[in-house]
Amino acid sequence: MTENNKDKDQDKNKDEDLTQIVEDSVYQENSLIDGDDNPSKEDSLFLQSSEDNQSNETQGHIQQKQNRFQSGEILTFVKVRFPGNAKSFPFLIGKRKVIYGQKVVAMSDRGMAVGYINSFPFKVPFNENMETVRSITKVATDEDLTHQKELYQREKHFEQVCKRLIDKHNVDMNLTHVEFTQFGKKGVFYFTAPARIDFRELVKDMVLELKVRVELRQISVRDRAAAVGGIGPCGLQLCCSSFLSKYGAVSLKMAKNQDLSLASQKLNGVCGQLKCCLSYEDESYNELRNKLPEIDQYIETVNGECGVVEKIALVAQTFDMISPDGVRRRYSKGQFKGPAPENFQMPNHIDHINDETQTVIGIELDLQNKRARLEADIVAFKTSSVEYANQIFTSFVN
Repeated sequence: MTENNKDKDQDKNKDEDLTQIVEDSVYQENSLIDGDDNPSKEDSLFLQSSEDNQSNETQGHIQQKQNRFQSGEILTFVKVRFPGNAKSFPFLIGKRKVIYGQKVVAMSDRGMAVGYINSFPFKVPFNENMETVRSITKVATDEDLTHQKELYQREKHFEQVCKRLIDKHNVDMNLTHVEFTQFGKKGVFYFTAPARIDFRELVKDMVLELKVRVELRQISVRDRAAAVGGIGPCGLQLCCSSFLSKYGAVSLKMAKNQDLSLASQKLNGVCGQLKCCLSYEDESYNELRNKLPEIDQYIETVNGECGVVEKIALVAQTFDMISPDGVRRRYSKGQFKGPAPENFQMPNHIDHINDETQTVIGIELDLQNKRARLEADIVAFKTSSVEYANQIFTSFVN
């Protein structure tokens, strides 16, 4: 009789513990940012358990290490990226020698984890206003990698359970991936959804079945691609999952500025949004466009001819101009003098246009000027190289 009472008491305590986990959770609502190209990184309506702060001993240890550095002291850092995290974090390496892509163990924002180095060492002068300086704990061993694989298998198991419960509750959401925080005590389930979702009943079933603290976090499709990773249309690893710390700041205006086809299958990436790489060359195209006249602009060339600009070629740096007498000629960028005189007028109708764009007017002069600038740059580079070499050998001898 006594043993039966003990079993009942144990079952009752387990139920109370699970109920307490659900009751300790905090129901939070994050505002959604409108817009296709710049969605919020963590737009969510989620059930989140209260985060445990780091212990006082750990904080004191970090503060003690922070006080070791003097203001202005040069510190060497590398950036470490953790699986499932779209952002990399700087870590102090000191005199330790590391290589790009090497796997290390360090304290991420989600607990101690194995990550990989995704930057070359860089130096930064220490400032008291800097964020907490963290160091790499150690180079990942075979045991650490094995533990990471076991954790990955557990995440996949939790992912399957969550998908089954989503189908059971008929919730309109797409689970992307699962992560463990607080050293495996808490599971973070990332998902995408067309709108905000009330999933309180879903979370209760997840807590009861998985027996861990649960957080459901809604993310954008861009964040999903960055966290999960993949191969882009170029055949390389996705930029957002490899080296970009900020992504998504692109618009259709950039594609128009580069004279690209506006077909969605050409402009959209794996995430279904505009490719982040559209912004890489946008500044260069703006610079090239500023050297040429605008289409339909009345201009004057260096040789004194006036007309209207019909077409421009950004990469070739040429423009086609139609003169009042109906002749289409092609000029290099150096032939653009400026706007046409105010009294200049084009005829309302031209019966016939003669095409003389086979030759580019002024291209020889532009090539000569370009060659002269290149030769001057080479001379300056050789001079600076000799000076730098002399400084190195002088300091070595001394």
